[in-house]
Amino acid sequence: MRARTLIVIVLLVVLAGGFFYWQQHRADNKPKGPTTRAVTVEMANARIGDAAVQLSAIGQIISSHSVAIRPQVSGTLQKVFFTEGASVKAGDKLFEIDPAPYRAAMQQAEAQVARDRAGVQAAETQEKRLLPLAEKGYVTPQEVLDAKATAESARASVQVSQAAVAAARVNMDRTVIRAPIAGRTGALSVKTGNIVAASDAAPLVTINQLQPVQAEFTVPQAQLSALQQAMATGPVKIVVSSQTGGAALAEGHVLFVDNTIDATTGTVKLKAEFANAEEKLWPGTFVSFTATLAVETDRVLVPELAVQPGADGSFVYVVDAENKAQLTPVTVARQLGSEMVIDKGLKGGEKVVSRAPRDLKPGATVQLAGAKPSAEGTAPKSESAAKVAAP
Repeated sequence: MRARTLIVIVLLVVLAGGFFYWQQHRADNKPKGPTTRAVTVEMANARIGDAAVQLSAIGQIISSHSVAIRPQVSGTLQKVFFTEGASVKAGDKLFEIDPAPYRAAMQQAEAQVARDRAGVQAAETQEKRLLPLAEKGYVTPQEVLDAKATAESARASVQVSQAAVAAARVNMDRTVIRAPIAGRTGALSVKTGNIVAASDAAPLVTINQLQPVQAEFTVPQAQLSALQQAMATGPVKIVVSSQTGGAALAEGHVLFVDNTIDATTGTVKLKAEFANAEEKLWPGTFVSFTATLAVETDRVLVPELAVQPGADGSFVYVVDAENKAQLTPVTVARQLGSEMVIDKGLKGGEKVVSRAPRDLKPGATVQLAGAKPSAEGTAPKSESAAKVAAP
């Protein structure tokens, strides 16, 4: 009995000792303090460069010259000499209206001229016959005066009939309709065989000049002074792109500034002109315009996403020599494409966080995206272990 009790006591002592040893070994293997991982971010350098002072707006392309083609005489539309949507040159035939009635009217007017000329000849002959008879007293002076009046009336009748021939010739010429300008034709509103007249509401076709084209847009009145100063030094270059952005479609210059500011909107209307040699700009299209008013040198520029809003204004995270992100307040002058022009807060050359996670805090250790994760105490140095992405 004593031996069994002794064995149990020994086993309990051994188990207690083993448990104590396991607890002690577990405690020794625990980390001595918290380990903080570096936050992965994208970085860029605040660069010094030129910054254009630009004016941007949304506007609409319009034809620099648009003509609605309408008939000037009535009749049956016999021929169409172009294809809808085709380009035409000034003077090209577009339509022909049945000329038969106008040809007959012109021939009738020409016949009237011939008859009136014959009347003039008869009246002048009578006048010449009476003059010597009046000198001999065979006819009265009144008869001579009547003969002169008849001859004068006959000559006036010739002038009237000649004017009628000219009018008939004009109407005859108007049966052929020619393009008054070079441009691109639109849709036909009337097909051959239909009767057309000058009083028709719809034009036969509309021609829009596409080379060059113009654009209309408005800008706030606050930008008018800078625009006028730029125009005083020479043509103001303007670039047009699609309304959704993207590559430039054409370059031109500001053509016109309205002389009145719209009191309702506080804006002023502008027009620009573009050569449009490749006809990329189409009348009616809404596009974005950017006019360059001036170019400032030695400005500090950072990526747009580097600037973040805060309760006290805008700020950026500047990465110091120990790879810690330090919150730095900045004053933004304006946006220039994908960059921000900084007035105050940066001198240029600083390494800034260009894209940061939401949980980034001031003073946190950061590392460049793509670098091997490291603890705070072993984070790679900014100049030796991580390359900074240039903007």
